[in-house]
Amino acid sequence: ECVHVDFDCIFDKGQNLPRPEVVPFRLTSNMLDAFGPTGSDGMYSGCLTAAMGTLRSNRDTLLSVLEPFLKDPVIDWKRHRAQQKHGKSGSSHNETVAAKRSIQVINGRLQGIYNLGNPNMKKIKRTDGYSVNQEDETSNILPLSVEGQVRKMISEATSSENLVQLYVGWMPWL
Repeated sequence: ECVHVDFDCIFDKGQNLPRPEVVPFRLTSNMLDAFGPTGSDGMYSGCLTAAMGTLRSNRDTLLSVLEPFLKDPVIDWKRHRAQQKHGKSGSSHNETVAAKRSIQVINGRLQGIYNLGNPNMKKIKRTDGYSVNQEDETSNILPLSVEGQVRKMISEATSSENLVQLYVGWMPWL
């Protein structure tokens, strides 16, 4: 089988795009309609739960497979090319720190910690007086069960608040 990987969005790089990817995966209302009367509550969430359970039970194997991706220069090819054009050299220490952070984030997700941040939170001003410090919000989270993590991901992926922040080119409102 062949699996397509968008290296520009892997390891949360999608959050650094001009229009950040703020959803864990793309699940628009148009896609939900295609699932039939059960929407995301039927076979889709069952399959996600089974997949997440498999990923969690094989966490160590998955992390060992992901480590070479973080050291692969092809993944950061565009960034390196831009640095070469501007005469900047990349710092291997910064890249190592970023790679270790990515592994820690993925490890947390495989343990049930929902740590997908929204880079647009700094731009959003609430009118109800409630202040959200995203660092605090994601640092002391209790791990979710497999079912809880799947429900949270589906909730974030279908949230109108998140969908309106996405790149207009893939028409998230459909």
